[in-house]
Amino acid sequence: MTPSAFKASPPSTAPAGGGLAGWPLVALLATIQFAAFSDRFLLTLVATPLKQALALSDTQLGLLQGSAFALPYALALPLLGIVADRGRQRGLLLGGLMLWGGATFASGLAGGFGALLAARLALGLGQAGFGPAALSLMSLHLRPERLGRSLSALTAAATLGRSVALLAGGAVLAWLTARGGLAPPGLDPLAPWQALFVLAGLANLPLALLILRIRTSRHAAAPRRGQESRGPHGSSLRGAVAWIRRRRRAYLPHAVAATAAVLMTQTLTAWAPTFYVRAFGFSPAESGLRLGLLALIAAPLGHAAGGFALDRLRSAGRADAAPLLLALGLILAVPVTALVSLSPDLSLSLLGFAGLVALLGFTSPPGLAGIQILTPRRLRGRVNTLFLATVTLAGFGLGPLLVGLLSDHVFGEAGLGFALLAVYALVGGLGVLSAAFARRFWRPTPRPTR
Repeated sequence: MTPSAFKASPPSTAPAGGGLAGWPLVALLATIQFAAFSDRFLLTLVATPLKQALALSDTQLGLLQGSAFALPYALALPLLGIVADRGRQRGLLLGGLMLWGGATFASGLAGGFGALLAARLALGLGQAGFGPAALSLMSLHLRPERLGRSLSALTAAATLGRSVALLAGGAVLAWLTARGGLAPPGLDPLAPWQALFVLAGLANLPLALLILRIRTSRHAAAPRRGQESRGPHGSSLRGAVAWIRRRRRAYLPHAVAATAAVLMTQTLTAWAPTFYVRAFGFSPAESGLRLGLLALIAAPLGHAAGGFALDRLRSAGRADAAPLLLALGLILAVPVTALVSLSPDLSLSLLGFAGLVALLGFTSPPGLAGIQILTPRRLRGRVNTLFLATVTLAGFGLGPLLVGLLSDHVFGEAGLGFALLAVYALVGGLGVLSAAFARRFWRPTPRPTR
């Protein structure tokens, strides 16, 4: 994300007046985050009718759901962090929203793989600017003691966005299917899956109007000459890389384990609706409704349990709590995946799905917190930018694509569950070994003394 996201900045000194700031600003940013994740994962809901309409392979589906989004997102993230720190947060938010909203709209009009690929690339580029802009704005407009609660609003919105993309998207898709699609003025009649993208893209327009009401702080925005890459603590990107290299025996294996957890999470979100369509005969709408409801309940419980366990273990003196809990979650995830993908009983499979969502949510707090524990405060902005870009590129980019390749070339369409299990066993095993290695060299950064 952006360096200013993790610093204890004073509240903005912008003059009072019109415009959003404080908790109304947090509410708007959380709503935009919600919309971003909903649009990002909408493709998973309509994968089956889209595959049939455009004659796509599972490999192409995996590419669209993963790498096509992740590559521009990860590559643009560091640059857009600098743009946000130079005081262009509102423009970055508005431009990004219009770009990804237009890309979502265009996805519904795509007539082939190439057009849909271009739309997904634009979606990733548009959404890359949200994190740096949102976190920079919160650092400017909120007191330091409120940053934790405001950040939790963003993470909760991301989880809800994924779930509602399936739940509410499934309900709208069922309605569109019942009426045979949509015939908007000026456009050819749209199939239900196409209409869902078009409606989702148009739903972003009110948010664009609200972004214009965000208040910025001009004199706090522009860095002095020589600070663009260094920051107020002299924490250049080169310094962050040097710090990581110095502590690489803990950083790198922990990052691998955290990336494994993210990869498994994104792969499940990408392929679970299609799996239940193929394995149990669900319609796409039914699959979205059922899985969205389960995820809406299970994901927050998993996140809360992971955060609670991390705090309790650290309070009890377990300095290595973060890699320990990562290893625990990944160990349990593999057999639960077997229950999801191999059980012939629908109830047991859905129970396993809920458990898997909760377990992967459980790994999220220790995965991200471990990076903060290892990193001194002055370097957290740059280190988090590198970490999040890497996790996004690997987690989003590789997981869905690997499952698609295995489905096309090894197990076949009917063996999608085996493809999921194979990827999870490999990635989960690597993650567990990496977390265990990280524990051997785990030395948290001492707290600064005054």
